[in-house]
Amino acid sequence: MVSRIGKEIEISPVELGSQIAKRVKINMASGTPDPRKMPIKEIKDAYSEVLNELGPKVLFYPGAGGQEELIREIEDKFLSVLNLTKRKDEKIVVTSGAQHAMELLGKYFLENDVIAVENPTFIETFNALKLRSSSVIPISLDPSGIDVNELETLLKVVKIRLLYVIPNCHNPAGVNMSECRRKRLIELAEKYDFYIIEDDPYRPIAGETPQPIKNYDNNGRVIYVSSFSKIIAPGLRVGFLIAKEDIAEKISLMEQLDFSTSTINQYVVARLLRKGVVTERSKELYEHYKSKMKILVDSLVDKGLDKFNEPKCGFFLLLDVGKDSWNVFHKAVEKGLSFVPAKPFFLRGGDTMARLSVSVATKEEIIEGVKILNEVIRNI
Repeated sequence: MVSRIGKEIEISPVELGSQIAKRVKINMASGTPDPRKMPIKEIKDAYSEVLNELGPKVLFYPGAGGQEELIREIEDKFLSVLNLTKRKDEKIVVTSGAQHAMELLGKYFLENDVIAVENPTFIETFNALKLRSSSVIPISLDPSGIDVNELETLLKVVKIRLLYVIPNCHNPAGVNMSECRRKRLIELAEKYDFYIIEDDPYRPIAGETPQPIKNYDNNGRVIYVSSFSKIIAPGLRVGFLIAKEDIAEKISLMEQLDFSTSTINQYVVARLLRKGVVTERSKELYEHYKSKMKILVDSLVDKGLDKFNEPKCGFFLLLDVGKDSWNVFHKAVEKGLSFVPAKPFFLRGGDTMARLSVSVATKEEIIEGVKILNEVIRNI
């Protein structure tokens, strides 16, 4: 007596790992940014300022598609941080984070259509698309990103509606897509008539990366999705997408159906952008997570756990533990360590893969976590 989505939806491994992480000493499961780096004072000041200056206005129902003040600040202050060019025939739609944007895009584009995704892919955003698709086809991922030759081989025989990719600081693989593959994706989208969802929440903390795929798009084939979760705080639930006007206008109307994007939080983020808080944090956060990732990489190599591609940026490292990762996970939890068994990120393979996060754990906890992980793997 329920829908197909109601039957098929289930807890994600990320949520499971995060729930368990609350009960253990070392959290290498969470994708939440480092709480020690969240700009608490600046956020508190921004709330006070917008309430004092604008009063009840910031507590009204949100307008469709986002507050004009925030959209203006994104255009003036944030697109340059993303190295992103918005065309005149495109619009910004504000959403409750990138996850909400993915949900709206799934509703807009898909009705039992075929889609393609990287293998592995980020399970939580991907689910919003999978649950509205008839078929999902995995395309291999390597250190340079999605395998575009494999993708074209597929496209010659199968018509897809959407391609979902994470080009920077890939979650869970940590890789960056090469510039030539970004350009090739645009060529393929034009030739085989499909849309690309470019999910890019890590670019503000990614350091030097190739241009967004969106910058090579001349005909509106790419819908760009971003978020303030990694550079400010995820609990504010403010993100946005950029798409052609006709698509953006429909998405705006769909966004208004749930009224979920907080009005006051939009004003707070706009204020933080105007004051330069967001842009000032970009380089600092890149260096912070880079240093933590180096500790993880060095600790793994020191223990002989070297079956991984070294991440280019972001929070995550995808490790082949050589054994069933769920078994390793349960044993690790007993010893005080939580991570994410990565099998659900894969549509093909992945039984021995584990996603390790450096975002929440301290440097000392990362070293201790690797020690626990190594002991568990050696004793199973």
